Amino acid sequence: MRDFFIDWSEKLIGVFVIFIGIAIVIAAMSAMSQGGGILAALGILVFGGIYAILIGGMMYLYFGVFRNTQRTNQLLEELINKK
Repeated sequence: MRDFFIDWSEKLIGVFVIFIGIAIVIAAMSAMSQGGGILAALGILVFGGIYAILIGGMMYLYFGVFRNTQRTNQLLEELINKK
């Protein structure tokens, strides 16, 4: 059951990152239409893209660490049960 929640959380992170990407594109288009110019739109796209990559990466890293810790605990339990 706990793997179910972790798997779905990882899928939700992917959806969340896609929504962030869509919001970044919308914000860039909005900045351009409000008179901010192409430089403001490019700045939003570049820094927003970096932000989305960092946030998504940190979320995936958290779940990766959790899975690694879970696997280590399973291996230790097997080692203890062998003796």
